[in-house]
Amino acid sequence: MPTLTTTVTAAEASGRTTTVTTTVAAPEPAPASSEDGNGITFRYWSCQARGQLARYMLYDSGLQFKEDVVDIVDVFGGGKWPALKEDPTFSGAFGALPTAEQHGEIVNETQACAQFVAEQTGYMPKSAMGRAKVVMIGDHIYEDVIVNIAYCIWEKREWERDCIGGWAGPTSGLPRKYANLEGILAKSTSGFAVGDAISMADFAIYFAVDLMATLLRSAGQESGKTDHVGEQAYQVLIGDKPSLLKHYAMIAARPNLVAHRSTPEWKDYSRYLTGKGAFGEGTVEGGMGATEKTHWCILADKLVKAYAAAAEAE
Repeated sequence: MPTLTTTVTAAEASGRTTTVTTTVAAPEPAPASSEDGNGITFRYWSCQARGQLARYMLYDSGLQFKEDVVDIVDVFGGGKWPALKEDPTFSGAFGALPTAEQHGEIVNETQACAQFVAEQTGYMPKSAMGRAKVVMIGDHIYEDVIVNIAYCIWEKREWERDCIGGWAGPTSGLPRKYANLEGILAKSTSGFAVGDAISMADFAIYFAVDLMATLLRSAGQESGKTDHVGEQAYQVLIGDKPSLLKHYAMIAARPNLVAHRSTPEWKDYSRYLTGKGAFGEGTVEGGMGATEKTHWCILADKLVKAYAAAAEAE
């Protein structure tokens, strides 16, 4: 079987770099989907948010599937969504996206879709405890990282109270969650989050770090400064976590993910975490509040200040 080799380098806060070279067997193509619905159809909006974890696993696995990227500006902004929401063949029993469909049956809900895909792609451990740990990590990231950031971007939650901080203090939100993930990986002898093989948990961690390495890190880069606020925020949140950086580089080097991230689809929906991002400045004009891009700058600024305040309090 042919092999593919990819090298990815991740920067650390100290200025050093972590370089991971991965050589893996090129995956054999899965049998083609038949026309009677035996293949998976995964449907989600043209953003990352609730659909990206499942997408990563589907693309990485080499499984043949159909991706239905729903243009949020056209469908939601164009007034087509109310009718599609009530169409169970499009948006499932719960009238929401994402959906995963196979054999004519449709699953709703983010985590249910992700776990279904993980089962289909072989990214769930065999043991009950292993599976529970994978779900634990996935829920931790989805509920305490992704959802909180998304709701703050939509201005339904508050950055300090609901995302960066929490009941345990001003840095008990995002800073604590990423520290938790660092702790899990630091104890791993295999490099993977659970056991000795890649699982849904690894793709969830990769997703959580990639958001910070791309959307957060680019916040404020228009200033032209090398130490713009996004870079500062990324370094205080991720830069001192060598296990997360090494893991991020390892997953990023997987050939099918490298290929996926060069596609037009990826370049389209990777620009935004939420559907709000696709509307750009139109969110201000449409009464939806500040743009997603503005909110990444707000998060970056607040993270830097929260870490500075915590350091002063020590």
